[in-house]
Amino acid sequence: MKCKLALAILLALLNTSVAQAQFMPGNAGEKTVDTVPGAMPGYDIKDRLARVDQMASERVAELGIPGYALVVIANGQVVFQKCYGFADLQSRRPVDGDTVFGLASMTKTFTAITLLSLVEKGLINLDDPLAKYLPDLTPPYENLTIRQLASMTAGVPTVLSKEVRWKDQLPILVNTPLQSQPGAEFHYSNFSYRLLGSVIARVTGRDYLDVVRETILGPLNMSSTATTFLLRDTGRVAQGYGDGSGELRAIEYKNPAVAYSAGMLASTQNDMIKYVLGMLNQAILPPNQYQTLWTIRPPLSTGQPSPWAFGWSSNTSQMNQLKLAMNGGTAGVASTVMLLPQSKSAVIALSNLRKPPVYQIAKKAFAIAFGHEDSEEPKEAVNSTDSGAD
Repeated sequence: MKCKLALAILLALLNTSVAQAQFMPGNAGEKTVDTVPGAMPGYDIKDRLARVDQMASERVAELGIPGYALVVIANGQVVFQKCYGFADLQSRRPVDGDTVFGLASMTKTFTAITLLSLVEKGLINLDDPLAKYLPDLTPPYENLTIRQLASMTAGVPTVLSKEVRWKDQLPILVNTPLQSQPGAEFHYSNFSYRLLGSVIARVTGRDYLDVVRETILGPLNMSSTATTFLLRDTGRVAQGYGDGSGELRAIEYKNPAVAYSAGMLASTQNDMIKYVLGMLNQAILPPNQYQTLWTIRPPLSTGQPSPWAFGWSSNTSQMNQLKLAMNGGTAGVASTVMLLPQSKSAVIALSNLRKPPVYQIAKKAFAIAFGHEDSEEPKEAVNSTDSGAD
């Protein structure tokens, strides 16, 4: 009952916040505010956001990024929302808040929340073996726990001999040796999260995406989040681009049936605002499950710390706050979300070009907006541009 009441209150706040952040006539694609309630003394948000805008504008131009969408949230408010460039270079269609971008590995954060919602309902136990939920597994995979899969400590391989539709990948995967002993090492693996998607589908008897809709998209009114394939007919999907020898080329998005629950989703700037505010306000899940989602990292048997909670790189920022980060990267997709849950602050960035420097714009925006641009930033434990992520 408490979760339902909190969600109802949050939806009212979300509708107000997003309405305030819509594009202003004569200043298309932009929304800023001058003050942030509760900001630190001497914190000039207007100046900082002006510098964020200048930096982003310059970097988009320098890197030849076709389209880019950027949001800064501080103290639970959208304080900056701007779009740059074009969703499609050929038609010169500009990016706006309803342009659909691929999320790639950002999908894993949706999978983790959906998984924990089923844990809360008693349908899944994190310490159960995978064999309890999925049939036809080989011995190395039967005893992997759900917790190990979600925390990327199961030793699941990062690369297979070939990537095909997930239903055809699964038999290949379970006949591939583990990369390490379960619980011993952190290995970023899309296949861990595809296995979790199959568990979600199995215990609910429904398609993975249907369960995500019921758990997250519907309650947060995220009506423009699905896959690029399902959203094509809206006419709002950004054309994805590849960067080959300095020349941009239009490319096809990865098939959602391949990426599945590790990378199949696509969304808009406006929907991602709802998603991030929903997380910062701890909607959907009770507080103890957010501890599991963000903070509790199962210790490795080697004694080394793990960089990964459930769906998020997790560490401590220079502000001595919990800092969470996740990138998504595949052909035509570069997405980033960085969160400071304790201060309800975040940066969201979406682009239709995958290129390592694109991710640095969001990191620099985070550093400028939250007052630490002169100090070295902690490196995310997982940079999906370097890990073969979806």
